[in-house]
Amino acid sequence: MTLEEKLIHLRKEKGITQLELAEAVEVSRQAVSKWESGSATPSTEKLLGLSELYGVSVDYLLHDCDLKAGEIEPLPQKAEDNSKTSHGGTGKASVKWFAIIVGFLILIVLIWVFHANKGKEESIHINNMSGGEVVNEPDGSFSIEW
Repeated sequence: MTLEEKLIHLRKEKGITQLELAEAVEVSRQAVSKWESGSATPSTEKLLGLSELYGVSVDYLLHDCDLKAGEIEPLPQKAEDNSKTSHGGTGKASVKWFAIIVGFLILIVLIWVFHANKGKEESIHINNMSGGEVVNEPDGSFSIEW
């Protein structure tokens, strides 16, 4: 059975019109008509959409085989994602949130360290400095006059 024959058979078996199929795979009705007449071939992306819609493999759609001989290869059922967390998110989303929280905590620690050291006075030792005089300012700071 050819691709166009399979497309017609599967669409009728599903009980949908060319227009309904076109809307489902996001093409025009004319594109579906061309696929079913054999004057055009669906793109790889559209073949994937058709295979999911009809529950058959892309391999089945592309290779000649006989429907009557029972050669339809149903798509394997999608297993539940075991990486879901108790909050309903996927494992990838959990990793993303974990990274955001860790980054935020690091930022808080850096801000705390900066502010903790901000008030500390540093002592400056001026040894063997010639030609300059240290002047204490009224506000507690000092300057060096040359």
